[in-house]
Amino acid sequence: MEAFRDEGSDSARLERLRGDLPALEREVYLNNGTFGPLPRSSGEAMRATLEHELGMGRIGPDYYRHSQELREEARSLLARRFGTAVDEIALTPRTTDGLDIALWGIAWQRGDEILTTRDEHPGLLMPLAALARRTGVRVSFVDTPEDPSARAWLDAFASRQTPQTKALAFSHVLWTNGERLPLEELGQWARGEGLLTVVDAAQAAGAVAVDLHRSQVDFYALPGQKWLLGPEGTGALYVAESRQAQCQPTFVGYLSGTLSDNHAAHFQPAAGARRYEIGSPSQSQLAGLVASLRWQEETGPAWATERIGRLGQELAGALAGLRGVELRTRIAERMSGIVSFEVQGKSAEEASAELARRGFRVRHLPPPHSAVRVSCGFYTLRDELGRFVEAVREVAVG
Repeated sequence: MEAFRDEGSDSARLERLRGDLPALEREVYLNNGTFGPLPRSSGEAMRATLEHELGMGRIGPDYYRHSQELREEARSLLARRFGTAVDEIALTPRTTDGLDIALWGIAWQRGDEILTTRDEHPGLLMPLAALARRTGVRVSFVDTPEDPSARAWLDAFASRQTPQTKALAFSHVLWTNGERLPLEELGQWARGEGLLTVVDAAQAAGAVAVDLHRSQVDFYALPGQKWLLGPEGTGALYVAESRQAQCQPTFVGYLSGTLSDNHAAHFQPAAGARRYEIGSPSQSQLAGLVASLRWQEETGPAWATERIGRLGQELAGALAGLRGVELRTRIAERMSGIVSFEVQGKSAEEASAELARRGFRVRHLPPPHSAVRVSCGFYTLRDELGRFVEAVREVAVG
């Protein structure tokens, strides 16, 4: 297909970058929203760390010093990537850990209300459900607006606000169809209304450009293994400096602060967001995350996120014209790299399996969403998308 072709400087750049991502050699990798492909440097960093631990042990001042240096570099790289101060970044094992830290750290009152959307991942919905069960907080759902504009989403949340509303909890990018919610508009509106904002960034961090200070959101929980191309078991939580006194550490450990007295139940929280870190992360996983973040910083994050959005928009437009295909993703001015669709007469699992047999690695979403989900990375070639569209056409008419 003529529309799906990379030319000029992008072609040379992509060839160089794809050479650093070995997983792309086996099949067309279109499932970044579950796990991103690891760069060679990340795998090498993890392997070197494990070999050192195996041969030299995991003790001694050099080992602990290196672990601390890795943590500091990870925070610095994340702060630079997302427009925050280093002291506003806490390292976590997963996105949901960050969401739990934020939600359970707030002093809720029975009857307080949290607004969320109808397309949230269980990683946010389950913490909200547990919070409602134990504290009496009410979780209310905002209807999806008729159009995907920023103004429509803002009006949808504002129309559900009541005197009991205390917070918004939503995904920056919806996992079901890739719809990109207007982070800055919602964050700035909520701050003006005195509302807290807790954001699930599982499908946004590394996929769309973010400046968290400008957005004025309060909490932003993200994974390392998806769009940031890091190893599993890594992630982070942004906590705005102005909200740290309001968000009390719920789970604490050795890294969370300093005991005032070994015989008294009192401790002094660590400075900044470090107070939300419980214990030492796996050094090999942390080394892999740092290597992935370094590699992505060198690739040019602005170029990468802009390309991801364009590829998502182009793919959605092409699929929308296929007979027997129902697009679940709404085409908008601002898009992510996720596109979801149904093939008429086939389950999402069946359609995904047929595409996998043709060499395309996608994901099927379970009921009630029931769709084939495609996640374009910045490394995805337009030629690959052209071949994918042809494969979907074959599956739809087969």
